[in-house]
Amino acid sequence: MKQQVWNSLIANNSKNRKRAISTLFEDKTRFKKFSAEGAGLFFDFSKTNIDLEAKNLLFQLIEYSNVKNKRKEMFSGEIINKSEKRAVLHFALRSNAETLGEECQDSFQGIATTRIRMEQFASNVRSGKVATIENDKFTDVVNIGIGGSDLGPKMVALALAPYHDGPKCHFVSNIDSADIADTLKHLNPKTTLVIIASKTFTTIETITNAQAAILWLKRGITGDIGQHLVGVSSALIEATKMGIATDRIFSFPDSIGGRYSIWGPIGLSVMIAIGVDNFLDFLAIESQQTPDENYEMKLIFSGDAIIKVIAEVIEVTLDDQGEPWDTKNKPKHKVL
Repeated sequence: MKQQVWNSLIANNSKNRKRAISTLFEDKTRFKKFSAEGAGLFFDFSKTNIDLEAKNLLFQLIEYSNVKNKRKEMFSGEIINKSEKRAVLHFALRSNAETLGEECQDSFQGIATTRIRMEQFASNVRSGKVATIENDKFTDVVNIGIGGSDLGPKMVALALAPYHDGPKCHFVSNIDSADIADTLKHLNPKTTLVIIASKTFTTIETITNAQAAILWLKRGITGDIGQHLVGVSSALIEATKMGIATDRIFSFPDSIGGRYSIWGPIGLSVMIAIGVDNFLDFLAIESQQTPDENYEMKLIFSGDAIIKVIAEVIEVTLDDQGEPWDTKNKPKHKVL
């Protein structure tokens, strides 16, 4: 049955892919039929080439693909990352204990403990209680990472710039030495806090830039530079080898994927910049329902948001003739 739905979607795509979207608005109720609202978010997918036939087929695809049970498995803490044999618990970074299943409680306790440590550290940096080696307040924070350890906090820091009232954030990821050189040349090592963010502390780009930053600190500071270093990593031993004190290392479990890690310790630089309260608002932890909880209760799921996601998958997995992509011979980025 699932294959029949796919075949019908391919036929619908082939028939309508050159259709002008404007013609679909001859139905005056289209906007209402192809939009959804939940968790403070409004989602409009009316301006896509999805018609009612495709929408109904997409719902059938969801049903036959067993998405509901897979969603339940994720929120129950079951091992759904088959390649790495791990649970997928990124949603726990934005949850409260009472919203999680029993299987997730152990992981959540570690997440909650780290979050409290983050809040205390960020508040103390902002107030000056955690100070420089000369007992001055930090004026700048340099986050060194790559991938999810860089792009997430960099994007959020830019998006939430109007809320910045703490130390200024800077981000370094490129192994080209010009990146870190251009960043550090405008800063004072005596008032700069360096956050080294790497899950394994073996990523060559991050470690190379971290070593450069440590050398810069040593040249500009007399005495132990440990007060100017913070680590975000699951590799405690490797982080301490870089001269980072254990009480300045913030970890997160392997079940947290890099693309979601901004909600946890990778977001420390942002928390320092905008403050704890604003960061918690960003997580929506203090609201009645987070988008994740809404998803679990099927408010967004039944409100069609997942339809657009699946439609995008179909759009990039069909070629110009409406045939399935040969993912072995096509560019992976386009398939993604």
